[in-house]
Amino acid sequence: MKKAMKKLSLLFVFALVLQLVAIPGLSFAAETDTEAPTWVTPVNYLALGDSLATGVTPDSKLGNGYTDFIAEALKSKKALNSFNKGFSYPGYTTSDILKDLQANTTKPVFGIGNEGDTAELHKSITGADIITISAGANDILPYFKVDAATGVPAVDLAKIMTSIQQVGVNYSQILKAIYTINPDVQVYIMGYYNPFPQLDAKYQPQIAQLINGLNGAIKTGLTGTTATFIPTAEKIAENYAANLPNPQNIHLSEDGYKAVSDLFNQKLVENYPWVSKDTLTTVVSNKTTVTLTWKPASDNTGVAGYAIYNGKELVGQVTGGILTYEIGNLEENKAYTFTVVALDASGNMSAVNPTATITTGITPVIFPDIQQHWAKDYITQAVAAGIVKGYPDGTFKPENKITRAQAASIIVNALKLKTDKAAPFGDIGIYAAETQAEIAAAYQYGIIKGSNGKFRPTEYITRAQLALMLKRTVESVSGNPYTVAIPAPFTDIAHYDDETKTAISMLATFKIVSGSEGKFMPEDTAKRGQAAKILINSLTYLK
Repeated sequence: MKKAMKKLSLLFVFALVLQLVAIPGLSFAAETDTEAPTWVTPVNYLALGDSLATGVTPDSKLGNGYTDFIAEALKSKKALNSFNKGFSYPGYTTSDILKDLQANTTKPVFGIGNEGDTAELHKSITGADIITISAGANDILPYFKVDAATGVPAVDLAKIMTSIQQVGVNYSQILKAIYTINPDVQVYIMGYYNPFPQLDAKYQPQIAQLINGLNGAIKTGLTGTTATFIPTAEKIAENYAANLPNPQNIHLSEDGYKAVSDLFNQKLVENYPWVSKDTLTTVVSNKTTVTLTWKPASDNTGVAGYAIYNGKELVGQVTGGILTYEIGNLEENKAYTFTVVALDASGNMSAVNPTATITTGITPVIFPDIQQHWAKDYITQAVAAGIVKGYPDGTFKPENKITRAQAASIIVNALKLKTDKAAPFGDIGIYAAETQAEIAAAYQYGIIKGSNGKFRPTEYITRAQLALMLKRTVESVSGNPYTVAIPAPFTDIAHYDDETKTAISMLATFKIVSGSEGKFMPEDTAKRGQAAKILINSLTYLK
């Protein structure tokens, strides 16, 4: 349950829950328990950082920080197994967090559901599903002092700029250490707000410049990783009076901490795979009918039934022993999103639910030569998305090797890239105009380069070359160079150049490829089935 899937809203579909308050047709016994059914495996949440993570209040007391409110939201939805903010400390800088990582420090536990009085940092990271970090402000605050009597700031700009640069370096090292310990953990980094909104307006442009610089350095430190930056400046600025009520104190009020936690929760819900993507599957038949099939939810007293929703409209209900439902009379060529909600005998309803979106009118392509193939599901998805095509004889030929021209076409079609310029290759004239245009688009977007005026379109592409194409694609889409956070764990890529090793490391970091017995097999020719899998797994990062 580790990679990003964009499924739910922050309040865990409260709107949907309201729709379920009274469901006709399903009767329940008098309420005997309050534990709702669930598809979710509760997470372990680790908080690292400064006083904002610790929960220092505007009157300099210890209270609930944004981390506590994140934990409360998770707990209220039975999505929290444990929470520990013991590695957060008032005054902490990015250098302090880095030192703790390097020393594998042990600290007292503060949180929910943890065993023992102390915890070791590396072990805590290993067991974490989610990590939040807020650090960086204390790196520069010593060089921005405000005279309490006059309200005039004293700024050591040179030291601030040096510290801001170091923040970016430290974050890069912090994340490298975290992902080395736990490559699958999801990390969320807090951006900073203006802590001095009460100062005279003439100082605000400089403060804004410093905050933007600090946040920019933090984001630079995230480059090449899967960590998520959470901006907070605009949200806090919406109501400084409520969020920063003490002009003499830079810490947030409870309202401010809740506002920040809401921003984190929005991204948590979007990115974290609360419900596995294969929990709910769909099959579209005769263009207007869909059959939903789902895995059973769990419950302390047993699931009494399931309610099926088309958007917010209740369209069906079944008893707990039935795990499939057919919906007909849909409109052709229309997108639908279906949700399944579990209910127990006391009327408790699952809060986090599996969803699936389909488009009717697309007749599924059935290739006889993929029915027993390991990549069948990837091929089916890739064909439905228009990324790859079958052969005129009705087969897909999943074990056929793919050429450089075919690989370029697949990537261009996946992203729907276009260009009106021609490619500078003298060896693609034999291809159809459509294929030449696809190769040209791949060239214009930096996905392919060619050599000596040739593209060598008929050559079979190796797994290493395909990885290189995908790295360049990610860089083209993001506009930023990809840097290695975690070197690939493969033993057979050491002789490749740095760019190729970086490309292979990227695929491994994003869980796009896993290799076999510790090897990537970079010289093996990529096959059509493999390419379908790699492209489908890559789409999250290519859009």
